[in-house]
Amino acid sequence: MLDEIARTHPQTQRDIKSLFDLFMRFPQPAVRDTVMGSVRRLDQNDSGLEPAFMEYLKLSESEARIFGINGAFRLRSLRALPLIKEIAAQRFSFKSPGETPILSDKNLWWTQYEALSALAQWQGAQALPLLRSQAEKAPAVARLMSIYLWNESLPDIIKWAGSRGSAESAHEALTADVPLTALRKTRAKMLAVLRNPKSDRELRHQLAIKVGISSTPEEIDSLLAEQTAAQDSESRLTLSAALFASRSPKTVPWLKKIASEDPDAKIRLGGMMQLRLLLPPAETRPFLEAASANDPDAENRQSANEMLKTPPPQP
Repeated sequence: MLDEIARTHPQTQRDIKSLFDLFMRFPQPAVRDTVMGSVRRLDQNDSGLEPAFMEYLKLSESEARIFGINGAFRLRSLRALPLIKEIAAQRFSFKSPGETPILSDKNLWWTQYEALSALAQWQGAQALPLLRSQAEKAPAVARLMSIYLWNESLPDIIKWAGSRGSAESAHEALTADVPLTALRKTRAKMLAVLRNPKSDRELRHQLAIKVGISSTPEEIDSLLAEQTAAQDSESRLTLSAALFASRSPKTVPWLKKIASEDPDAKIRLGGMMQLRLLLPPAETRPFLEAASANDPDAENRQSANEMLKTPPPQP
């Protein structure tokens, strides 16, 4: 029944009220995700349903306003926009919902977060000043900047990474799942940062992962050549992170080499683990057997032995 509800496009005010009733009465994630799945099927052609969402936005309960925000956003309701802005601009009482044991305070935090998420998607760069300001008080807001406004937010993220006071915001932004199209647009900028030895170490590492994910096969060839030619160990590690993250078949010869020859035990282990994801078990077994018997590091020998006994994880 939940699957059927999630696939159903609401048509009438009664449909919206029924969804709202489910959302409010059953706080279990499975039910609420189902309700939102149905709400996400709405678009601007459903503007006749606007009055219901306006009503919920004006209620005092945080859950009701979350429901109202999501519906109004799908409809792109201009009447609702000022109300959503008002919620989004409120001062966060806590840096994260985990800082308070009081459920009503947690819900209020998430209401503000949902409002900011809606504005980021709805208004784009126009919402950036508010998002930037709120990220100073609630670092998780930086994730919204990365997910929806990565290109525009990258200068802020780089700046945060070099500031002790903004380290949490930088971490949230850098570990968010950024759309591939946005990463492609900023790949040159990210490469410039990760190639700069003066850049923050964690910033270089996280951007290297994103560079690897967003690289074409031809660009993987270039990264392999650059990693081999790198003169300092930090740059080699950074470029290695990009190659690992790429999950590209073109890295297999390089992975075989580091899995058996790299002086760093952790990198050898990483090479073995990556080969398990990219090659059939029959091709990785000789490497694992050799490492199980001969790797200089005891933990690597144990890990290789364990990998021989278990199937590789799904990539």
